[in-house]
Amino acid sequence: MKDWIVIHKIKALHDNGNGLSIRAIARELGVSRNTVRKYLDMNEPAVDQQQQNPERLKSLDQYRDYLQLWLQRYPNLSAVKLMRRLRDQVPDLAVPDRTIRRLALNNGNTRAEPCRIK
Repeated sequence: MKDWIVIHKIKALHDNGNGLSIRAIARELGVSRNTVRKYLDMNEPAVDQQQQNPERLKSLDQYRDYLQLWLQRYPNLSAVKLMRRLRDQVPDLAVPDRTIRRLALNNGNTRAEPCRIK
């Protein structure tokens, strides 16, 4: 969830369709176009309600302890291997690889960064 400041900047830059385009706002603020669209579509009470309840149920919450245990045991375990181990345990889990990378990075795993081709 973005800070109120970013949300207000999005709405101010768009100015009810008279300001910048969604693409220009995303580029200006360094957020995705989907994020810009999401907040432009939400009215103030909806944004306020979402801001007040940041602890929503996340898809990995029930597996967080399992994943953190693996990361503690094997600190150099890549996010790909971590995802494979999780999918071995829960084959029908629909979680993007990026979510696993974020979890691994938040636990100090440096191998979680995606490979960049130069």
